[in-house]
Amino acid sequence: MLAPMKSRLIPILVVAALLVVFRIFGSVFSEAVPNFQPLAALFFCGFLLAPGWRGFAIPAGIYFLTFPLPALLQGRADWLSPGVLVVSLFAFGAMFLLGSKLRPSRPATLLGGAVAAAVLFHLITNTAAWLGSPLYPNTLPGLWQSLWTGPAGSPVPSWVFLRNLVAANFLFTAILLASRVPMTLAQSRAIPGLTPAR
Repeated sequence: MLAPMKSRLIPILVVAALLVVFRIFGSVFSEAVPNFQPLAALFFCGFLLAPGWRGFAIPAGIYFLTFPLPALLQGRADWLSPGVLVVSLFAFGAMFLLGSKLRPSRPATLLGGAVAAAVLFHLITNTAAWLGSPLYPNTLPGLWQSLWTGPAGSPVPSWVFLRNLVAANFLFTAILLASRVPMTLAQSRAIPGLTPAR
């Protein structure tokens, strides 16, 4: 009973700590490393944390506790609007579902899925920005601007956010998967018939 619980707690604690550190770091250095956060990987790998809906509820709870940090540190109250929250949770939910579908796959497939999930998140959130923000005209060039270049005059183009999200999701998914290996091996040794031959 304790071993499965411990095996789920390790990834949660590792990523929760990384999340807080990177939230603060990313907010202080928002133009140097925008969007380089472990949060998306936590949703993508929710199936590692707990079965079923709890695998989504755990990262969602962490998100609710930490999402005000960037807004407060950067003075962006608009990031706390209900619309931003709903769109973000919808995009994170899509990432969670993709990760859950890929659950039985090999690590290489999951890492590829992490890249695809980052692209999916970018498409959902930036398309919503295109539809709802006055910063973008509701035309195809306006959609491209939202997905690739960002608002006029923005110091950081949208593609940099996408690049950093892809890199972060790949890296932190790998960390989450690696954090499960020692526990998985320990559990397999504890099960009769799975002890490696000497």
